[in-house]
Amino acid sequence: MERPDRTEKDDAQKAKLIFFSLAALVTVLLIWSFYTANSARHERDQARQEIDLVKQETAKLEQMLKDQNQMNDELKNKLQICEDKIKAKPVAVVKKPAVSKKTTKKASKPKKKTK
Repeated sequence: MERPDRTEKDDAQKAKLIFFSLAALVTVLLIWSFYTANSARHERDQARQEIDLVKQETAKLEQMLKDQNQMNDELKNKLQICEDKIKAKPVAVVKKPAVSKKTTKKASKPKKKTK
């Protein structure tokens, strides 16, 4: 009679061993999933911060571009005004004094050598 008792205990121990093994496996998988979820959450937060920084930099660059375009337009307007003023004024011809074509050369006398 001891034989059937022993097999029942062995079967119960095997069932407990299988149950605890599955429980340990599920626990390990659960811990691993929490770890990977935390890592993914951390990466997502970093990506969001980076996106926010890029948006802020983009806004600054757009503002700088608008300012530069405005300054460029102002300079174009000033240039146009100056060109219009030049076209409106008659060009005054400034006469240079005539240079005489005669060249004045002094006759050079040979120097006498002294002893």
